[in-house]
This record gives sequence, C-alpha cells and structure tokens, in this order.
Amino acid sequence: MSEKMRALVVTRPGGPEVLEVHEVDRPRLRDEHDVLIRVKAAGINPADWQNRKTRAVYDNDGETTREKTILGIDGAGVVAETGSAVHHVQIGDEVWYIDGGYAGNPGSYAEYKVMRGDYVTAKPKTLGFTDAAALPVVALTAWEAVFDKGHVSSGDHVLVHGGAGGLGHIAIQYLAMLGAKIAATVSGDAKADLVRKFGAELAINYRMESVENALLNWRGAPGAQVVFDFVGHGNFAASFKHTADYGRLVNTVVSDWPSGGNAMAEWKNMEIAFVNIGLPQISRNHVIRLRQVGILKKVANLVDEGKLRVHIDRVVPFEGVAEVHRALEAGETLGRSVLEI
Repeated sequence: MSEKMRALVVTRPGGPEVLEVHEVDRPRLRDEHDVLIRVKAAGINPADWQNRKTRAVYDNDGETTREKTILGIDGAGVVAETGSAVHHVQIGDEVWYIDGGYAGNPGSYAEYKVMRGDYVTAKPKTLGFTDAAALPVVALTAWEAVFDKGHVSSGDHVLVHGGAGGLGHIAIQYLAMLGAKIAATVSGDAKADLVRKFGAELAINYRMESVENALLNWRGAPGAQVVFDFVGHGNFAASFKHTADYGRLVNTVVSDWPSGGNAMAEWKNMEIAFVNIGLPQISRNHVIRLRQVGILKKVANLVDEGKLRVHIDRVVPFEGVAEVHRALEAGETLGRSVLEI
C-alpha cells in the first residue's frame, strides 16, 4: 500500500476554482479503535461547497488554517485496515459512513479515509459504491426531519420545499411510507416529473404560481400541516406563510429569521424545529453518533427491500467536482451527485 494518495483539497476559502488535486500523505490509524477505508465514492453535498467557501474549523483539536482541507461528508468504500479493538467489520467489508469533511477532520474527497470504526456500517447489498455514497447524508437528514421532528401522520398534508433535490426526493419517499399527502415545490418540468415519480401528488412551480394559492386549492384550507424547508435562506421566512395554523415547520439550512420577528409563528401557534446532523460529530456525542449509525442500518434495509431509491444526477472524477459545486449552489441538480474515485 502506497504511503501517498490523491485527494481533492482546499488550501484557501473561495469559489469552485480553489479545489485542487494534490498528492498527500495517506492517513494512518490513530489508535486501536480506527479503521482505514479505501474510498470508492463520495457524496457531493451542499455543505461541501459551504465549507469550501469558509474553510470553517469546527474542531478545536484539528488542523490549523495552514493545512489542507479535504471535503466530503459521506462516502462508501472497502475496509483496508482495522485497529485491534474493531471487531464488527473486517478487512474487505463494503461499508458506508458519515464523517469529516471540514478543516479539522479530513473527509472523503480522497482515496483513503481514517475514522473511528464504530461509525462505519455495512452499505446496502443491492447498491454499488456510487449509488451507496449518494445516500448517507440525505437519508439521515431526511430521517431526522421526517421521523424525529416532523411528527407526520397518515393523511397529513405536507409540503416539501426543494422536493427534487438530494434531500427532498428522499424525504418524499419517507413521507409516502407514512401515508402523507405530499406537495413539493420545484422550478421546472423535469423536477416536477421527478417529485411525482417518488410520491408527490402536487408539484408547485414556485416560479410560475403562488405557493400559498396552490396549497389553498389543494388542501381546501391555508397552508400545509407540516412544511419541510430544505432550501433555507430567504425560503425559511417565506415558509411561515406556507404553514397551517397549529402546523409544524422543519428547517435544515442556516437561514435568517423573518424581518418581522416571530409574530406570524406565534399567531398561528406554529412549531418550528431544526435539523443539524453534523452536531454529534462536532460535539463528540458518541451516543448520538451510534444512534445515527443505527439509522443508516435501517436505511440500508429499506434500500435492500426495494422501498427506497436514490436518483443520481451526475457522477464525476476529481476534476469534475468544481462544476458540481457550481451547479449545486445554483440549484441546477436533480437528486444527487457523486464523486467516483
């Protein structure tokens, strides 16, 4: 095994042009609890371009700003080496995981990745590495949003903002399993076709029609009972108008609070919840990270049972990631994009 590896690194904050392919030292096991993964594919996530723009350091014990940052929050690969305390996976096992991807903990835009063995688990048997790498972040985020925070019941009228995105099309499938009535906002015909394919009964082109009017005509009352805001930024404030009285709004993207304060939410008796799947890693909450691994095991079962599918927009090598970052930031992708290594 070579002592070097290829990786896509960031040495300074900036646009997609700061992504550079370098030869770097291959990581080594840090202690007996670690595993070394030969990365076969990595998901390309919105959080990756956000971390690229800021090179934020989330780990006080991690790299300094002089070091190279390797992005990539999730991935799939083969176990290449294990520490003496790791027994649940063996060399040669095919696994997937969520770990790293920021300055302080190198991610999966690389040929090899070291992480604590507790946080890897078997990938779906029915998926290749490329499709498997597309799922961990979106499957876990959508799970926490829908099942942990959404409190959705069968027959509820639910709105998914960003329904054709990587997160949205997975959430729609979870919601369909619960028997919800699903509407999704989209920006074009191709995205409308995609959300209907996965279970939405209403696709609202927010560029062509009023979301509020579409919901009123669909439900027969203002707003949706549960709104999932997977777009964030200005859409978070707008989502207050899209939420029914006594409804719930679940947000997954850092956003500005409405300029008028919380008056509308208070008047409507709304519940507002947030999802940040990265917090357990940053705060080193071992118990919650193990819970997240348990969710990934459930997701793998759903995939292998044919109950959950992932839509791949594009697959690229190292040299194509910059264009995917640009497209993600512009909202041009459908489903997921993957780095194949």
